[in-house]
Amino acid sequence: MAAFQAYNKILVCDDDIRNIQVGNSVIGFEFKAQYPSYRGTYVSCIELFEIEIDGETVPEKSIYFQLNGKQFLLSQMKDLYAEYWFIMEKAVLRVMQDGGISVGNHNVTLKIRHRIPYTGYFGQYMVLDGACTKTLRAI
Repeated sequence: MAAFQAYNKILVCDDDIRNIQVGNSVIGFEFKAQYPSYRGTYVSCIELFEIEIDGETVPEKSIYFQLNGKQFLLSQMKDLYAEYWFIMEKAVLRVMQDGGISVGNHNVTLKIRHRIPYTGYFGQYMVLDGACTKTLRAI
């Protein structure tokens, strides 16, 4: 399992956090994530996606997952068996939050639990938990 854990460091990308502005209103913020493995996966294999910003858990209903030019609620991920997350593709995680996030550095933690699809022998899959914390700059 140690080989899989080594990939956790890429889960939170080093790109800046960006506020989302519509007209004169800031409605949220976004940052990027990368699948933590040497193989991609179907999005339906992701059982848990949790975000903490500066130690505060972001409510699931406020998070959108964008990949391959499409945007989904986290609650929809279990049904996305045809949507593939290639290892080199960065997903955008959007957090809808009035006012966005303050400019400056923030600790971002992303936690994931995912089934490894090619390990499904006799109905049993390897399930891995991963986490990554990085300090990202909000601009």
